[in-house]
Amino acid sequence: MKITSGSCIELGELVYEPPRDGPTLWEIGIPDRSAAEFYVPDPNPQHINKLFINHPDRFRQYGLWDRYTELYPDADLVYTIGVSDYTKDWFFAQAPRKKEDNTHQGTTWQIKFEISSVVQGSTYKLRVAIASATLAELQIRINDPNARRPLFTSGLIGRDNSIARHGIHGLYWLYDVNIPGSLLIDGTNTIYFTQPRCTSPFQGIMYDYIRLEGPPCAETLVNLGK
Repeated sequence: MKITSGSCIELGELVYEPPRDGPTLWEIGIPDRSAAEFYVPDPNPQHINKLFINHPDRFRQYGLWDRYTELYPDADLVYTIGVSDYTKDWFFAQAPRKKEDNTHQGTTWQIKFEISSVVQGSTYKLRVAIASATLAELQIRINDPNARRPLFTSGLIGRDNSIARHGIHGLYWLYDVNIPGSLLIDGTNTIYFTQPRCTSPFQGIMYDYIRLEGPPCAETLVNLGK
């Protein structure tokens, strides 16, 4: 298409087709470039802003990032497809964990799911849409949280500061991660999402939507989760 100064071009109706390689095996969230559908906790009673009590913008309350450590004091979030509910069990932001000495440490979230017959020699596609990131990094590992090299890393991304400014979205990021069938097993599989950056409590990720696709035309049986 060539566009010149003063020109008028009638494009007609344009229909956006989101990327897809295979059938949906499971999904988490709503693809709307926001993390508002995920679990936003009640604020610390000492920091309640009365303007946002019983308000749809629950994320406007102060100090919600610290609630992650209170809700998960000993271990990080584990989300099980077909059992967990993203409105109750997926924290709205993957923020660092606060330690007793007031320093912070990175966090690793888990997504557990069942596959009854892995198609070996094929490629599964993991699509990760991020609603906001602040000086963060997403590392993804499959079935081995201690693998020296992650299957995928985003590198350092984002300067939205949405966690600190009580927001729920920022600059949108979309990553397509190829998962070789050889990394998956028949039965329970686990995908590990690690956010290791932790010099500030506001370094974190807000997810928009996560979807795992099977190989094209593959007859793969899984539990579909909310």
